[in-house]
Amino acid sequence: MQKGCPCNIPDTLFNHASIAMNLYYQYAGRNQWNCNFGNSGLIIFADPSYGSCIYE
Repeated sequence: MQKGCPCNIPDTLFNHASIAMNLYYQYAGRNQWNCNFGNSGLIIFADPSYGSCIYE
């Protein structure tokens, strides 16, 4: 989430939270219960990747 990285755009709190939640979800085993975050998380089925920012 460093400035200048492709996934840092847009440079907003919402985007940074999305990246952090996604990283945790991936690290914790991609289980549905790893994406709750106090009901602030959302599982999507569309690929959120854009430009050179690739989500896995």
